[in-house]
Parts: sequence; C-alpha cells; structure tokens
Amino acid sequence: MLRTTSMRTLQCVVKHKLMDVDADLRLARVTPSQNPLSCEKGWFCPYLFASSRTPIIPRSQDFTIAQCFGPFLAGDYRLAHKLLSESAAVLSLCNPDPTVNIGVNRVLVTFIGITPYRGGMWSSSRRPGAALMNFHLLNGCPSMVIPVNNMAPIVAWSPTTLASIKNPGFNPEWWHGQICEFLDTIISIKDCTPGIRANYEPALGRSTSMVVNGALGLRNVQPGILKGLDPERAGIAFFRY
Repeated sequence: MLRTTSMRTLQCVVKHKLMDVDADLRLARVTPSQNPLSCEKGWFCPYLFASSRTPIIPRSQDFTIAQCFGPFLAGDYRLAHKLLSESAAVLSLCNPDPTVNIGVNRVLVTFIGITPYRGGMWSSSRRPGAALMNFHLLNGCPSMVIPVNNMAPIVAWSPTTLASIKNPGFNPEWWHGQICEFLDTIISIKDCTPGIRANYEPALGRSTSMVVNGALGLRNVQPGILKGLDPERAGIAFFRY
C-alpha cells in the first residue's frame, strides 16, 4: 500500500472564451440533504466557477456523484493530461497514454486538492479568458484510468472530501461502492486491455480500492505534509480526455 510522504502543488491555467454561462450539471442518486448548510458537496465547483461555467447545486439535495457535461473546454483535456503525467502511480485498465488513440475517450480518476490562485480568494482564480488554480497531488494517492463510453461527463467529482473521511463514523465501503457504481455506468468494457476485458469487475474494484485507500491513508499523515491543503476542498475527481 502506498503511503503519502509528500505533496506536490501545480499552478495550472485553463484558457477559455466563455462569458459566464451555466454549467450543465447532473447529479447521480439524489436524496434529501442531511445537512443543507454543508458546502463540502460542492468542493470542486470553484474549478467550474473559475472557468466561467457557473455551477448550481441545490442545498436541499445530497448525491453520490456530480457530473458536468458542458460547456466543454479544450483546457479540460489538457488539465487531465497534466494531472496524469504528474501522478505518482497510475492504475490502468487501458493504454493511458494521451498520444495513443484507442478509439474512445478515457477518464482519469484521482484524489486531488484545490486552492485559489492567490490570497485564499476564489475570485483570484477567475480571470478574463483563463482559470488560474492550484492543484495538489499526493504521492501516496494513485490515479486510475479507464476507457469510457459516450455517457462519460467532461469532469465529475464525489462529494466526499478529506474532511468527511476524517469523521469517526465514516464508512469507506459505502464510498467505494458509490464510485464503483458510477464507473460501471461509463466504462467501455470492449476497450479495456485484453487481459481485463473478460473479467473487468474485479480489476475495476481493486483499482478503485487503491484510489480510495490512498485517500484514507491521509488520515494518518503528519500534518506538515498536508500544509496548504484545505480538507474541505480535496476529494476524488474524474477528468475525461
């Protein structure tokens, strides 16, 4: 099992030509909210806000996965490529190399943290024609790549954050199950590598377990390693490329 011993911060720029449009967000497995005042379920919303795609998530609803289907930016794919190249370890159910055309899109599944460009204010990340943000990668949190069908969103995220998993009553099995359930709806089985294609479910489950376990391991990491990481703005995100 990997253990986090360091954190790397990437300052990324995503260029766009949008003028404050609404993001096409779709929520999976919606239920009445247990805590309407919580903002954790929208932890990844600043990425959409910074790129002029206004996210709207009802406080009255909880969900298992938030999915964004548009507007699409070429920078979304470039960001996925960058995060993939900077990942300490990658678990692949297909060829993850973006320069190799496998005939379908892929999705990168990774645990990341986000912070504003400067000053602790998200307004500093929203510039005319560009989103500027800091992405934090942990060397003990492996990423995963799967081939996907045309149901896959541009980006998505689990509402479970690092702050959530530190709660004494947190159920890791539930989290693992919700992520596997989502990935099972978008994976393109025929485009997995031959050794995985015939029996993909165990491979998907094990790979998801390693991503989840990497995140769970952060509960025992020395605080100094995570300096600058906001636990309410860190979780598992999905990037199509």
